[in-house]
Amino acid sequence: MTILSGILWLQVLLRGAWVHRGDGSLPFQGDVLIQGDSIAAIAATLPAQPGYTVIDARGHHLYPALIGLNTPIGLIEIEAVRATRDAAEVGTFTPEVVAYTAFNMDSRVLPTLRENGLLYVESTPEGGWIAGQSSILRLQGRTREEALVLERASLHFYPPSLRPWVYASYEDQKKALEEARKAWEEIDRYLAEAARWCGGDSSEQNLRYRALCPYLRGEKPVTWHVEAAEDIRAAVALSQKWHLRAAIAGGAEALAVAPLLRQAQVPVLLTRTHRLPPAEDAPLAYSYALPKALRDSGITVMLGHESFWNQRNLPYNAGTAAAWGLSREEALSLLTDLPARWLGLNRLGRLAPGYKASLLLVEGDLLDIPSSRILRAWIEGQEVNLSDNPQRKLFEKYR
Repeated sequence: MTILSGILWLQVLLRGAWVHRGDGSLPFQGDVLIQGDSIAAIAATLPAQPGYTVIDARGHHLYPALIGLNTPIGLIEIEAVRATRDAAEVGTFTPEVVAYTAFNMDSRVLPTLRENGLLYVESTPEGGWIAGQSSILRLQGRTREEALVLERASLHFYPPSLRPWVYASYEDQKKALEEARKAWEEIDRYLAEAARWCGGDSSEQNLRYRALCPYLRGEKPVTWHVEAAEDIRAAVALSQKWHLRAAIAGGAEALAVAPLLRQAQVPVLLTRTHRLPPAEDAPLAYSYALPKALRDSGITVMLGHESFWNQRNLPYNAGTAAAWGLSREEALSLLTDLPARWLGLNRLGRLAPGYKASLLLVEGDLLDIPSSRILRAWIEGQEVNLSDNPQRKLFEKYR
């Protein structure tokens, strides 16, 4: 063991595990050495040195920590209690809002996520047309300051749909479409005003415009929460007009505009595979097979979940994508390497020397409900307490 910056770090050697690197490549059997907060070495065989803690991992699997994207986790505790809902700010344009400032590290939901392998989350605000900025946090620490990884990760847009509800009357559909078009035009005008302000057109202080500047310069990504093909086209058009580095969240009809997304290099963050098809005439397995279909179309695909407590089921959503066309390692990368690269999370998302030692020791297949059981977990070299899951305690009490 070593002491760095007042923290006691164990040097852990995991022997003989099946190593899943998280980047889509095939797993292999070998040893992984953790030193400090990083992975020091991975090889078929590594020598044990004095002071190492050696763990026999033969027959088990090592995975990178999963990253839960696009979730109000930490911002909502009990949906029926207004005082515990901090996900949405009042107002139509609130780009200055940062999710991290309201994140609740004492949430009883967090242990349920850790036990299913989600050790990092993108806590995402909801609300107006420009709802605010998401934050990346590790699910370990006493305070949100300790847990913070990236304060401002992505700017989130929630524009109204340009496709009215199909079962509404003709007049109601016409009215809804007109209101949606006006909303998109207003978003465009707001971005234009912010771009002028960021370019030095005004000396007045404006916190909301200032919050938009890094995104208008293309320094950070934005996320459009849209499902219909019309909305995806509109989001891509506005992103190209204002040089935004965009992703589509939801994207139920992304396959219908796949050539546009591929040409514009816009990734798609699918919201669950366990969902109904987007239309009555769509195949029953449409959502299950969508990750494979988009990937075959040359589009970068990631996987998230819009719920907070349902985030724990994210690995099983990836397992469904594997059952419907993707390899299991490709499905794993939807929750590890690809989200880390999209958000610029250096040294996360893979098992490789030099990367953060955030990993899972698993009995069985992490993406399979019946066989998966996480035995131990580490976040940046520190072992995670998996015994504080309130649901596990209830299970043990009443089984």
